Amino acid sequence: MAVTDKKLCVFIHFCQLPHFPKYVEIFVKELSRYFDELILISNERQVKDTENVNFPNVRLMFVQNEGYDLGMFHKAIGTVNLENYTQIACINDSNILFKSLEPVFTWGEKQDLDFWGLIDSYQKPWFSTHSDNHHIQSHFLVFNKKAIDLLNKFFESIELEKLLREKDLKKLRQTVINTWEIGLTQFFKSQGLTVGSFIDSKSFSVEHNIKKDTNLSHSHYFRLIKAGYPVIKKKAIFHTKFFKCFFRPKIKWDVMMLKYGDRDWDLEGLIKELKRMKKEL
Repeated sequence: MAVTDKKLCVFIHFCQLPHFPKYVEIFVKELSRYFDELILISNERQVKDTENVNFPNVRLMFVQNEGYDLGMFHKAIGTVNLENYTQIACINDSNILFKSLEPVFTWGEKQDLDFWGLIDSYQKPWFSTHSDNHHIQSHFLVFNKKAIDLLNKFFESIELEKLLREKDLKKLRQTVINTWEIGLTQFFKSQGLTVGSFIDSKSFSVEHNIKKDTNLSHSHYFRLIKAGYPVIKKKAIFHTKFFKCFFRPKIKWDVMMLKYGDRDWDLEGLIKELKRMKKEL
């Protein structure tokens, strides 16, 4: 029985900078509006200033980077009593947030779902061991009560300690995708839980005449943003040559951000920082 009725967000951030970038500050500040507690968990390093993420309900954790998101999320929730929460989110910093998440969480509250996220996918990587590869993309996951109650069972079903000890980064990445990104959704489905996403990739593809099964957040992010998607992949900003070559976006990311973003936010400051960071890569 739950002792309290609270909501927790685990925000996962990986960076080598000695501070938290502005895009993290913006994401954390917005998320803190929807959760009673937020754990900002990041890789171990010397951070000189944490004032920009020092919100009343935010707690910082610095840990050894093991097992990518799966490892960090497991470490974060290991510091709390899961029974105290009716909702737990796992969100990472692979996206840049440029507008309010209120439509997303309002949608989520209206759904009768045990497990949901921002967008789903049916893509099957060559190394997948699953017959059904439908999954909620792991950069934005929300666990409601039934899913929370099964989290420990999920972790027990995988070789977590072996995964955390894996030193081959290529093998580790494939294992995490297969076990965590695809495997988590499939595990919940096998347990009879209901799953869904704010952007349903099949419906979106039909509506926009997208015939190839693809990762929409990569290949059609400009269409997603026009449809109300609140984030853009960092890869679309920092690896522009790759995205231009393969996906040919119609509008530059900074123009889209200013056009569709929240006008009350410091988007110009955000864009300036992102462009500076891109030059330093």
